Amino acid sequence: MEQILGTWQQDVGKDSINLWDVQLYNRAFVSTVFHVYGGKKSFWHTNNWGFILKEGKFKGHVLYAGGGYQTWIASFTSEKEWSASFLRDFNPEAVLSTAECVFETPTSLLIEYFNLKGEKTGEQKFHKIK
Repeated sequence: MEQILGTWQQDVGKDSINLWDVQLYNRAFVSTVFHVYGGKKSFWHTNNWGFILKEGKFKGHVLYAGGGYQTWIASFTSEKEWSASFLRDFNPEAVLSTAECVFETPTSLLIEYFNLKGEKTGEQKFHKIK
């Protein structure tokens, strides 16, 4: 999972990007996410996660600037791919949606989102800038 470390950029539209700054603190990953529009950088959310060795899974939570939150559990399906389930309060029986993440290259990340019917609802493409 260390391939995610660094700063990643998603081009959203004209004069608009999202930035992920992902750091590792011992065994905890902390991602601070910003939205930049017209040169103005605004905090969007944090995404914090760790690897639960006993379960062989990552567990994380997102905390949004407005105070809302989301929890998720993920595991690697191959060396360069992982699957995530977004859950209600880490309850594996309360899946809200899923995502598939693929490191297409060491500097390119694709995340595809799906509803509970398996229909694709969106995607994000990132490139590593440092």
